[in-house]
Amino acid sequence: MISGLGLFTLASAFGQKQSWITIKGQLKGFSNQVEVEDLSEVQYLLPSSADRMIVPDADGKFTLKFKAVNANYYRLGRNTLYLTPGDHMEVFIDKGNPKAATFKGEGAAANSYMKNTPFPKGGSFLEAGALVKKTTEETIAAVEEKAAQRTKELKAVKGVSKEFKRLETARIKADLINSINSGATYGTYKLKLKGEEAKTYAENYTKAIAPKIAKYSSGYTDASLMKLVVYRDIADDLIKSGGKSADIQAIKDCYSTSALVREMHKISDKAQLAGFKWKIELIKTTGYKNGAHQMLQHLMSFGKGDKAVDFISVDLNGNQVALSSLKGKVIYVDLWATWCGPCMKEMSHYEKLKLQYKDNPNVVFVSLSIDDSEKPWKKSVEERKADGYQWLINRSKLQAYNIVGIPRSLLIDKDFKMVDMDAPMPSQPEVIK
Repeated sequence: MISGLGLFTLASAFGQKQSWITIKGQLKGFSNQVEVEDLSEVQYLLPSSADRMIVPDADGKFTLKFKAVNANYYRLGRNTLYLTPGDHMEVFIDKGNPKAATFKGEGAAANSYMKNTPFPKGGSFLEAGALVKKTTEETIAAVEEKAAQRTKELKAVKGVSKEFKRLETARIKADLINSINSGATYGTYKLKLKGEEAKTYAENYTKAIAPKIAKYSSGYTDASLMKLVVYRDIADDLIKSGGKSADIQAIKDCYSTSALVREMHKISDKAQLAGFKWKIELIKTTGYKNGAHQMLQHLMSFGKGDKAVDFISVDLNGNQVALSSLKGKVIYVDLWATWCGPCMKEMSHYEKLKLQYKDNPNVVFVSLSIDDSEKPWKKSVEERKADGYQWLINRSKLQAYNIVGIPRSLLIDKDFKMVDMDAPMPSQPEVIK
């Protein structure tokens, strides 16, 4: 079976015709720029693109048109979308309430169903512990009932492709497995268990669910399902149950390629990056190998020693400020967001670092938030009584810097050239050197 990435690669290689996807409508609760993010198995493997960037007007109204070869999963805010070439929809999407979304036009049937897609990191059907019961058996029964309800909803959907039904049927099973697996964590939290009591509960829960997990995992190793986020979350365990060697290899390659690309993102020296070429050649699945090569090429196009790519941010007063306005000084940029726990832990170290150089006019520190909106950013800055350069930017404006994960720091010299694309964190002693 050819994986989703394999289909993508073959379609591109043979010049398969692309068709337009058009979405227009209104957004609520979003910032001034938002990306329709690729959720497929190549989500973090390929360089980001501005083709799917939405810039709504003051009322949140927008029109987006982009080309695609195959149907694919995307994310807009907290809504998971399934978009097919030729789709033409009018939508309303509320970032704070994904279930309130509305869809009209070609593609509406699939996406009206998709608005109730459970969130994998919330334990899928467990809904962040809402379905946890007093006993393991009751919890499993509640999850299975939820899965049965979702299956019934899917069967009732008309006007969608067989492939959509296949993928969504697989998602229900993946969410079911993920939900059952997540019960120990959410059960411990909801039942307020601690110490030995929590440990005993988790051990007993794991033993109790083993037969169910074995049942649902049997014959479920399928590399074509890696385009589903929740399947990617559980596939490393599924392959332990066996399956076709080609599927197992492709699944392993998906994980190893993702890890390799994350490693590449941490390096800005082009000579070091070039050393990844032979590692990429070891990847057996052609699609993942090609994706990693594209990312390597992208990363080597900008790095250590190159002139810094300028960008425009917004300060606390709402004024637009350019990074180049600080040219002539050593610039240390601390990237963070209020929703990033590790970032917030670095804040005290960042403030101490600033103090250490407060009398040095040749060094400046920029606290650059990539929060989606101004309110949480301003609240955090005010509560911490943080001073200095406090800027806010949309992550999409930092494409050249490949901001995949945060916290992260950038270091730029007096000549406005990159010293380090992944500089030491404020808490690390190496930052002084």
